[in-house]
Amino acid sequence: MKLTNIKLIATDLDGTILEHGKISNQFDLEMLKKVSEQGVHVAVVTGQGWSSGSVRAKMFDVDKHSNISIFSNGSVISRVSSFEPTYCETIDIELVKEFMQKMFELNIPTLAYTKIPAHAYWNKLDINVKSLKERNWVDKYDIEAVDVETFENYQDVIQFMIFVEEQEEAAMLEWFETTNKSTVLNKMRSNVESTPIYEFINVNASKGNGVLKLAELLNVKLDEILIFGDNMNDISMFEVIPNSVAMGNSVPAIKKIAKYETDTNLNGGVGKFIQKYVLKGE
Repeated sequence: MKLTNIKLIATDLDGTILEHGKISNQFDLEMLKKVSEQGVHVAVVTGQGWSSGSVRAKMFDVDKHSNISIFSNGSVISRVSSFEPTYCETIDIELVKEFMQKMFELNIPTLAYTKIPAHAYWNKLDINVKSLKERNWVDKYDIEAVDVETFENYQDVIQFMIFVEEQEEAAMLEWFETTNKSTVLNKMRSNVESTPIYEFINVNASKGNGVLKLAELLNVKLDEILIFGDNMNDISMFEVIPNSVAMGNSVPAIKKIAKYETDTNLNGGVGKFIQKYVLKGE
């Protein structure tokens, strides 16, 4: 098997080419740079916003080659070297108001990220997540407190992030389902931190749709795309891109629908696959 027609490689970050925010191994780095030099577009596809995601993309010289990537789980496509979005899927302003007000009523701390790098609205409830406080995570953002009397005045919101204690989780999910919010918002749950974190984006935005939009911008066909991923927020990519590669450390749901499987991120799975099946002259 040789994938000699690949023109775009789109890769997730943590668990795929990173481990807890750091390069998981040098071999991936070498192979991604090498395939870029052969004219293949390399882009990262991340749930992180541009401010943090672009920093990680630069680790792999994305800014020196294709210079474009997908951020905020597909809500934003932008240059890597500078924030210049070519695509942005925002959330309806009335929905933002309703969501922020309801989370406040349920006593759930909420951030509403905007397309402005590192900027978010906050509903003034303390984000009491030990693992985030230990690394001063909130301090990285320009946080704008909302008026909790009117819940007015929002602009260009692309993503909600809520921090849910057990006692509020059931009430939040019940509200989400009974008001049919799944028709307008995609929901993702993460257990990475000490407190469950949910993220919500426009239902039209996803990593999968982001890759399709990027391919359109680059004039690349579906069978000329290769994707790598490991976790649940990568599933939308695996559902629409034929050449999909699951990491050895992937969750079972990803392995089940992937066309190929490679080694783990710590063992250079991405680099090994690229060297064996994509690089010309190898």
